[in-house]
Amino acid sequence: MVSVKFGNVSKRYEDGFEAVKGLNLEVNDGEFLVLLGPSGCGKSTTLRMLAGLEEVTEGEISIDDVTVNHLPAGARGLGMVFQSYALYPHMTVRDNLTFGLRMVKGKDRLSDAEMASRVKEAAMMLELDEHLDKKPKELSGGQRQRVALGRALIRRPKVLLMDEPLSNLDAELRHQMRQEIRRLHDELGTTTIYVTHDQIEAMTLADRVAILDRGVLQQHAPPLEAYQQPANEFVQSFLCRHLDDLVDTANTLLRPQADAQKGA
Repeated sequence: MVSVKFGNVSKRYEDGFEAVKGLNLEVNDGEFLVLLGPSGCGKSTTLRMLAGLEEVTEGEISIDDVTVNHLPAGARGLGMVFQSYALYPHMTVRDNLTFGLRMVKGKDRLSDAEMASRVKEAAMMLELDEHLDKKPKELSGGQRQRVALGRALIRRPKVLLMDEPLSNLDAELRHQMRQEIRRLHDELGTTTIYVTHDQIEAMTLADRVAILDRGVLQQHAPPLEAYQQPANEFVQSFLCRHLDDLVDTANTLLRPQADAQKGA
């Protein structure tokens, strides 16, 4: 069982700016949680504190009931997918996938046979079988993001962290990758925390959303509950109005087509 807890966690920088304020949040085992909010709300800082890339000013972060505040990033058992693909251009897809595994030394290092088995498994899941010997420049944007996702998954992380991973893709690819990410989560059951400012992305991916504003948690609930029962005016404005506008736009676009079909 792998759960994540933030206990009264704050992040304050040297200039006095407080990016995250007294965050209390629990992510259940196997849950897909989306950290959602506008730019500067503290969602990426929250993820980076969990990953060990930012120090916690106050409070406690635990993974599987073990406090990790002072553990280095590599000792936390996490996989992370960034906004940029961060692939090594001179390496093949196969070598990019196994890079993290090959950096492990001593008794924890996997055998070559186990690495090959994991590459085969990841390549099949992500439909990269025919691209293992290619370099990143030979791949599409969607394929590169699949490699970045595979590189994180191949390490069998306790928790998978994703920070705006689809923002560099066009609308059609984003839609395809959203479906792929959710399918993989349902198949693997890895506890996942995903950062985005995109309300549609949050609504389609999340088991629950944690909506932040100015470093403060505003609501933590299933997406439909947050939409139908917003906790305050900010959630109403940020989440509900935007989605209502999309629904109105879709209805406006579809209405002439429906009227034409009736007339026929």
